[in-house]
Amino acid sequence: MENKIILVTGANRGIGFSIVQAVSLRSSDVTLLVAARTYTKAQDAVDQLRSHGVKAPLQPLELDVTQDDSVSKAVTSVGEKYGCLDVLINNAGIAPTTSSTDIPNFRSSWATVLDTNVTSIALVSTLFLPLLRASRDSKVLNVSSARGSLTLVTSGANPPTDKIAYSVSKAALNLLTVEMSHSVPELEWQVASPGWCKTAFNGFHGPKDPLQGAQVFVELALAAKEQYENGFWQFEDGKMEKVPW
Repeated sequence: MENKIILVTGANRGIGFSIVQAVSLRSSDVTLLVAARTYTKAQDAVDQLRSHGVKAPLQPLELDVTQDDSVSKAVTSVGEKYGCLDVLINNAGIAPTTSSTDIPNFRSSWATVLDTNVTSIALVSTLFLPLLRASRDSKVLNVSSARGSLTLVTSGANPPTDKIAYSVSKAALNLLTVEMSHSVPELEWQVASPGWCKTAFNGFHGPKDPLQGAQVFVELALAAKEQYENGFWQFEDGKMEKVPW
């Protein structure tokens, strides 16, 4: 396997941090770009990963997905240092509880969720396209959730949630990924759900360890070209399986 350049946004904690850790445990033929909103947070994450025994090359990267200048600077930095990007993992996101009674902040709170979880991913993916196209085997992996599955919601398989804006954003992200796969077919485009993991994202509730949740992204990131078709994936009971849209 040739050395893969893999960039993970929001990699300073939670699932993003665990994705970097899990990928490095599986393969030594990778260079992992550890992106966070500030360089300090990215460097702190690299230091923590080193303390966890990660041996793979790690590069801290300042990348605030909600700030256009930050994204552009990150693209320039990666381009100058590596010349291409093999795998972009869009992990950065937010999941606040939006209140239906807080009318003064209703519009702004929803807009913030959708901007971070959908618009920012569209922008980051678009701006990194030249570097992704420079790779012979490139893919974009978007971190979604079963909460974004219309099938699971309408069937009642997903219980009610107080994070409606988050669920809507993940459904939109799923469609964004499909649309991008049609407009840029030379890349692989996949979404995946890590499952309900114990992270700060949800108050450390959930049955899965973050490293378990990261496995689906390890499989997709390191897979041979076209090993997995474009779609919605999860890793459960030791195997890859499709999630219904």
